[in-house]
Amino acid sequence: MHTKQDWMDGVPWIDRPDADVDAYVAGLAEDPGFDLAAALHRWRRDGFMLFENVVDRRLIDALENDIDHLRRHYMDFDLLVETSGVQKHLHDLTQDELNSPGLKFNSIHTISRAAARLSLTREVSVFLSHVFRDAPCAMQSLTFYKGSQQPIHIDYPYVRCQSPLAHIAASWIPLEDIHPDSGPLAYYPSSHRTEISGFFDWGGGSILLEADSQRQPMELSDYLTERMAQAGIEPIVYCPKKGDALVWHGNLSHAGTAIRDHARTRKSYVTHYSSLQAYPKAHLKPEAPQAGYIHHANGGYVFEYSWLGQQNQLPSVALDSA
Repeated sequence: MHTKQDWMDGVPWIDRPDADVDAYVAGLAEDPGFDLAAALHRWRRDGFMLFENVVDRRLIDALENDIDHLRRHYMDFDLLVETSGVQKHLHDLTQDELNSPGLKFNSIHTISRAAARLSLTREVSVFLSHVFRDAPCAMQSLTFYKGSQQPIHIDYPYVRCQSPLAHIAASWIPLEDIHPDSGPLAYYPSSHRTEISGFFDWGGGSILLEADSQRQPMELSDYLTERMAQAGIEPIVYCPKKGDALVWHGNLSHAGTAIRDHARTRKSYVTHYSSLQAYPKAHLKPEAPQAGYIHHANGGYVFEYSWLGQQNQLPSVALDSA
């Protein structure tokens, strides 16, 4: 069981009251290529960072091509997906499920080099390396076709295999220009601060959703809605352009807004990260981190999962020889 004290004891340096951002940045030998001090101050204050026009559009196009190939040849790939809230293997889907607008691919980065490279987009990876003061590591990814319409929530009760638990962040990369009617993402600035969010008790003092939890996800949503109202925090609806990236804190409240035009897509790619020290050791192959990774760039890693053997790869595998 993880308690609120476990979270507080393990927060990264940037979340500690005595974090001196300016002194840290002044002591760096290399220029990250963007205003790191301003970015870290914003992270401390707001719990997110926006990077505009930094994502390689060729990688986005390559991922879209991979997704199209995956849909057409789904029987050839072993990938977990989620449809109507249920986890399944891709090759077990019916045609109706395969064509469902709510279909979500889990950890496509294990078979898509384009996805793996997107997870380590330079500005995102470099920024998180300073948030953690350690290499950022992609723990999992989620690929959406339509808006999720998911009620307000936070990540760490569900993404919780890292240790320390508080070493968690996420990036959200649109695969197209996002329209306001497509059910865009919304996030709540400053909601990552524990004096605002508090800690939702799933039962017995646990701050994580477990198999035997006494509370339900909608109760977390109700709790966060009340906390946001008490703090007077209004959501920001995020309608980015293709090429932008949003990075957020693992305790930042966010939601999928209502889809007003169901003919519109909201294609997006999400990665959840931990630091290298916090990455679950059971997920690593014996030779990691020196080997056993899919991609290593910009100070970050996308590791091979220890339980996966040789897998069929999507067409962007050709990027490795480019």
